[in-house]
Amino acid sequence: MDNDQVDEVKRKTDIVAIVGQYVALTKAGKHHKGLCPFHAERTASFVVNEEMGLYKCFGCGAGGDVIKFLMEIEGIDFIEALKKLAERVGVEIVFKRDDKGDEKKIMYEVVDLAARYYHFILTEHKQGEVARNYLKERKINDKLVETFSLGFSLPEWDGLVKYLKEKKGYGEALLEKCGLVVNRQSGNGVYDKFRGRLMFPLYDSSGNVVGFSGRVLPVLAKDGEPKYMNSPETEIYHKGKNLYGFYQAKQFIREKKQVVMVEGMLDLISSYGAGVGETVAVGGTALTEMQVEMVARLANRVLLALDADTAGTAAIKKSVEIAEKRGLSTKVVFIKGGKDPDEIAREKPNVWREMVENPVSVYEFVITKALEKYPEGYDERIRRVAEETIPYLAKIEQEMERDKWIGVLAESLKISVESIRNEINKFQRIGQVNMSSEKKKAEKRGAEETWLKLLLTWLLVAEKKDREEVLRWCRDVGVGSEPEKEMMIWIHKNIEDKDLVTRGRGEKDWSIGWLFEEMVMSNDLVESVDKKDLMKLTAKVLRDYLEKELKKKQGEIGEAEKKGEGEKAERISQEVVALNRKFNEISAILA
Repeated sequence: MDNDQVDEVKRKTDIVAIVGQYVALTKAGKHHKGLCPFHAERTASFVVNEEMGLYKCFGCGAGGDVIKFLMEIEGIDFIEALKKLAERVGVEIVFKRDDKGDEKKIMYEVVDLAARYYHFILTEHKQGEVARNYLKERKINDKLVETFSLGFSLPEWDGLVKYLKEKKGYGEALLEKCGLVVNRQSGNGVYDKFRGRLMFPLYDSSGNVVGFSGRVLPVLAKDGEPKYMNSPETEIYHKGKNLYGFYQAKQFIREKKQVVMVEGMLDLISSYGAGVGETVAVGGTALTEMQVEMVARLANRVLLALDADTAGTAAIKKSVEIAEKRGLSTKVVFIKGGKDPDEIAREKPNVWREMVENPVSVYEFVITKALEKYPEGYDERIRRVAEETIPYLAKIEQEMERDKWIGVLAESLKISVESIRNEINKFQRIGQVNMSSEKKKAEKRGAEETWLKLLLTWLLVAEKKDREEVLRWCRDVGVGSEPEKEMMIWIHKNIEDKDLVTRGRGEKDWSIGWLFEEMVMSNDLVESVDKKDLMKLTAKVLRDYLEKELKKKQGEIGEAEKKGEGEKAERISQEVVALNRKFNEISAILA
C-alpha cells in the first residue's frame, strides 16, 4: 500500500462518527469533547478536531488520527484498522510486495500450519488419545478445545519436522526461525522443539498464531523436564506483548470494560468455560507494561486472580503498581476453596463466578495476606505485618478511605490507630525526600519538551525572515532530539511555503506527521507571532538545552582526566568554552 491510499481513507472517514461509537461527544466550538475512553476521568479532557481528523486527550496524553484511535480502542494493529476503515468508506487497499513483510507472512503461515497439525493430532489421531483423556479429567470439553485450538505434539522427535519439511516443503532454517525446531548438536538436521505436550497456540490481537506454550502430560513427563515450554522470541512472537486468550476474550472485555487476569493457560480455559469470558492469562510471568497497555485500550478495570500462594501474592502486588500507573482501577479476586482459579472454576463454576463478581479491595487483600503470613504468636508480628502493609496504605490519597483501612489493621493487630498513622507519615516523609529530586528533573524535562513544541508550533505561523533567524540559531546549537530536528529541517526546506500548516497537515513522513499532530492538538495555532516573543522563547529553549549540554561536557572532562586522556579532556574543554560563549549570548537576551 502507499501513503496516498492511507490519506484517502483518512480523508473520507468521519472521525467524529467513528469516535462517537465509543465516546459520547458534545460540540464545543470547533472541537467535539467527551470523557476519554483510555483512562478514567470525571471531567471531559478528550477532544476531537473534525477539520484536522485528529483526537487528543489532555489528561492522559493519548492522541493521533482515526486509524490510531481504532487501533487503540479495538486493540488491533495498523493494517487491520486501515482495512476496517477502508471497507467502511469504499476504498480498495492494494498492498505492495515487501521482502520483510513477505517473510513474516510466510512465518505466520508456517506457525498456523503447525497449530492445525497439533490440533489434528489431538482431535483425530490415535496417539492423541492420551491427551484427550487428560483433558476429560480436567473437564475441558470439545467446545473449549475448538475455541482455543488446543493440540498435542507427538512424543517422537520429528513428527512436526516430517509434516512441515517433507509434506509441505518448508526449509529447516525457516522452521528454526519460527521457533518450532532445534538444531541437533551434531549439526546434522533438526528435531521438534515440542514433544509429548498439550499445545496451547498463542495468538496476537488480530487472531494470528504467533507461537506456542506446551504443557508436558503427567504420564509422559521425564525427570528434570520443565512442566511448561514456550516458543522463543521470534520476528512474530514477543512474550512481553502477548496475553494468552486475549484474542478470544477481547469482545467480552470490551463489553464488560474489565479484564480478569489469571496465571496459567488452564486457569484461563476453565474460567472461560465457567462463563467468565473476559479472562486472560499472564503465562506465569510478571505482568508487563505492554500487556497492561493491551487491555487498557478496551477496559478500565483489572481483576487480579493469580494463584493463592506466596508467588501469586507477590505477583499481585507488582501487577497492581503497573495497572494503577496506567490509570486502571484494580481489585483482587480472593482465591478461597482451591489452590488456583482452574480448580475452583472446574469443580464449582458458580462459586468462581461469584468470586469474580465480588472482588475485594487491594488493601483488604494486602492486609489479610500479611496477617495470614504472620499469625498470632509469630515473633515480631507487628513489625513484619507493618512492613508488608504500610507502603500500600501510604498510597491511599482519600483520607476517609485511608482511615478505614488503618482502623482494620489496628483492630487486627490490637494496636492504636495513632501508631499506624505515625508509621505511614514516617514512610511518606522518606518517600518524599527520595522522590523530590527525581520529580524536579521530570518537571524540568517536561517543561523543556513543552517549550520546544511550542516554539515549533509558532514557527509554522511566523514570518519567513523570523523563521530563518530562529532556525539559524537552532542549527548553530543543534537543539532538540531527532524528531524535533527533523521537524526543524522540514520547516527549513519548506520555508518559502506561505501556509506551512496546510502543508504539514498533508505531510506523509510518519515522524514529522506525528510531531505535527502533537503540536497542533496541544497548542491552538495563533494567527501571527510577535518577533520579540518568538526570539525570547527561542532563547529560553536554547539556554536550557545549552545548560544541559554544559553539565554533560563537564562530566566528560572529569572522566577523561580520570583515565589520563589529556588530549581528549583539552578538546572537550575547548567545546565547553564555545558553549559558554553561546550560553552567555543567549542569557543576555533574556536579561
